[in-house]
Amino acid sequence: MLFHKDRTSTRVHGSVIHLMGALACLLFVWFFGTRDLTTVPLANHDELRTLSHIFGRSVNTPLSLQETITNVAANSEQHGPLYFILLNVWSRVAGSDLFVLRLLSTCFALLSLAAIYRLAGISRLRHQALAAMFIVSLNSLFLFYSRELRMYTVLPFLVAWIVCCYWRLLATTERVNWWTWLSLALGCGLILYLHYFGIFILAAVAMYHLLFVQKNRRWVHIALALIGGGLLFLPWLPTVLKGLEGFSNKSFSGMSAFESLVSLGNVYSNDFWILPLGALIIVAWYPKLLGKPQRFLLILTFLAIAVLLLANEIKPILIPKRLRYMLLLAPLLGSALAIAWNFLPRRAPVQFLLAAVWMLSFFTYSQNENSYIAAKRKSLESLHAPPFYTLVYHPNIEVRPTEAVLSLHPSRKITWITGDYYQKLIKPSSLVHIYYDGGGSLTIQPHGQPISSLDEFVSRYAAFWLLYDPQETDERSMGDIFWWTRNYYRSCGKYLEETHAVVERYVRDSDPC
Repeated sequence: MLFHKDRTSTRVHGSVIHLMGALACLLFVWFFGTRDLTTVPLANHDELRTLSHIFGRSVNTPLSLQETITNVAANSEQHGPLYFILLNVWSRVAGSDLFVLRLLSTCFALLSLAAIYRLAGISRLRHQALAAMFIVSLNSLFLFYSRELRMYTVLPFLVAWIVCCYWRLLATTERVNWWTWLSLALGCGLILYLHYFGIFILAAVAMYHLLFVQKNRRWVHIALALIGGGLLFLPWLPTVLKGLEGFSNKSFSGMSAFESLVSLGNVYSNDFWILPLGALIIVAWYPKLLGKPQRFLLILTFLAIAVLLLANEIKPILIPKRLRYMLLLAPLLGSALAIAWNFLPRRAPVQFLLAAVWMLSFFTYSQNENSYIAAKRKSLESLHAPPFYTLVYHPNIEVRPTEAVLSLHPSRKITWITGDYYQKLIKPSSLVHIYYDGGGSLTIQPHGQPISSLDEFVSRYAAFWLLYDPQETDERSMGDIFWWTRNYYRSCGKYLEETHAVVERYVRDSDPC
């Protein structure tokens, strides 16, 4: 009786630790995803294109769903419309604030982790499921796109969904409810509507089904469900062909098969190659200990990578700055690494040491140049917009409706949707941007009524807020504008002075601050 109580207590204790570990993974991704949702300027090309599909030429009201679909088909035929439809609906329910809009990607990152836990747990090994969750939650590519206005955290969710449904139908000969069959077919259709690279996962599943599954009535039914899901994509096929035509005319500097494997290894091992190599050795050393679900996950992972490498030989698709597409491999690679992890000794020191090494490798790799290139952060550094977000979220700054906001940059104008978006949130009488064009001429770019000269600005506005990024704009680069500002106005002081943001308020000499 005492022995039975001890075993029950041990199981309860293990369940508590397991639950705490899963919650820690979710909280880490939530914290990392929401940390910079407002302080990262809305400036990069991908996010601006996303908003253009949701708000069109105005951010006052979202486009209709049909208008969003038409906009994507006309201007972004390289992408499916699903994510933009989801974001359109999300903006109607949650609002158009940048924090809320980017939060959708964070929510899908959490859903993806839960789905990866479910996928890695098909062998009914909780330790393995938690390991997969932990491995993916500390992936720099996954975390970077957990706060971007793009579809890349939805990809792992759909991949895990499809593979889980497929395995559930495959693993039993008993009657399965209609919802599982429908889920498999819907998942196959939805992943293609989300991103065309989903075809590589479907191809890997189809190859596994053809090569490794016994041909019987269940095999036929599953094949029909896969085909039926693919047929759901037929209405969008003309748009795909149009996008492929434009894609075929572009020349990309792709990577060889070896370079592609190295890049994938860097991304998914945090540039710590001993971990995937060790995983391969462990799995090869204990092949007889692998259960059927584990063999299924390992073979499917191998097939998915093989399909991608083969496609890359035909047309370069694996490009250093476009590895974000490879997030569709996160559920499979995370599960494969977790299988090897599960073979390690369960003694606490070994597990804690491995977890500590994995965490250290993540924080080191996340500051590595290769990580910056893979996540496109290196190119985004040159796309900064003025720090408008400070006027929206700083508690001590309140822009009155009669005041203007004047932003400065020595050489870069801002896109219409950046200005229009922040104009709506800040609600000044006018948002005015000043920069020098390619010929060195001063250019005034208003996002309100036209302004032909600085004298007209002075006559129109008795007070304004000046903001700029001090690392890009200073008196050396725009000294004449700073002189003009102080010649016609007086400063009420700096309301904010940070590394990437300075905010000052100016009024006419005769007016009080």
